Amino acid sequence: MKNLVKAFFFLLVFHAVYCVALVLFPHHPIDLEGVFNRAIQILLLILSVLIYRSEPNPKNKFIFLNFIFLFTVSVSHYFFDFVGVSIFTENKFATHILHQYTLIGFQVFMSLAICYIVIDQIFRELRIYQKYLAAIALSVIVSWMIFQPYFHDPLYLYSTQDIKQFKTLYQAVDPAKETPSAIQLAGSVKLQSWEDGRAVGDLYPDQNIRRIEYLMPYLAGNNYIILLWKPMNMSIVYMNVFFIVFILLFFLYQFKKDPPQGAYIDKIMFLFLLLSSMEILHNWGFSHSVEFSSFADLFAVSQYVTIFVEFFIVWFFVLRLRFITSVQGEFYELELASNPQTISRWRDWVDNLILERFFNFKLFNGRLFQNSQGK
Repeated sequence: MKNLVKAFFFLLVFHAVYCVALVLFPHHPIDLEGVFNRAIQILLLILSVLIYRSEPNPKNKFIFLNFIFLFTVSVSHYFFDFVGVSIFTENKFATHILHQYTLIGFQVFMSLAICYIVIDQIFRELRIYQKYLAAIALSVIVSWMIFQPYFHDPLYLYSTQDIKQFKTLYQAVDPAKETPSAIQLAGSVKLQSWEDGRAVGDLYPDQNIRRIEYLMPYLAGNNYIILLWKPMNMSIVYMNVFFIVFILLFFLYQFKKDPPQGAYIDKIMFLFLLLSSMEILHNWGFSHSVEFSSFADLFAVSQYVTIFVEFFIVWFFVLRLRFITSVQGEFYELELASNPQTISRWRDWVDNLILERFFNFKLFNGRLFQNSQGK
């Protein structure tokens, strides 16, 4: 209870400072769901710090150190509200760049957190620094493969073929007049093929018409924003596919070997599996939206779904914190660190509920899950 009071106290202090900043400085419009999402991530950051400080098992400290890195990225979202209107006003791309690298940073640190847990589970005999080097190497390689263009050019999204062709089409259309048909535009607009930000040649007539037909819906209102961020949304989809593959590898190993592990770690991994699945669904939907109003509605819904999943992550972080600060939990975690071969797997109330509702309890009791009152 004392730790929970600390967590909510720091959360309130942090947001009190944020509210004062909103009153004192010009800022972008604030959306309620965005504030809730940030608040939960800041709470997860605080809980990660408290768990890290309280962990009796040194090996598990690094699991939550990675979560500290992950949720620290959320702090940048609060600066986002002031970028372009109070700070960095001279750089018209400051908001774009901060948002872009915040998205990338969250994906990179999430890959580190997930890779470390999986490697720690499968290669238990490795030293901590070896696990860390393997996790860092894997997350860096995958992140570089997916986000390489953004590291080379902060304004990469403005140099994609879609945006270059969109600019050409936009300049050929008079907003004061009715927009011509794609066939009419094709007679006066010659789109080019682009590679690495350079034009490499004109499109063939049939390709030209198809591309104009594809780009025309983005001419209306703010629809071009969807086109601009489409590559980033798809990059996030690819990263989360990687996360899901690795998390499924974690559960496959757990099913086959059923090794003893820190309490609630598997539940937290399941929630990250659910979170990654939702991220794939949401970002795929963002990429295939055409109207900005529909995109905005979808984004708001996705925020609430994310908040719902993050609420359960908070819950299991709290359960983890309560467990490791109890006498029984501290003993279990220390035994797990020093004598894992002599200790049975901790079975919590979630395990018991699943066994009772969905499985033959007598069949699995003592096989996949050991009694929580054991060593």
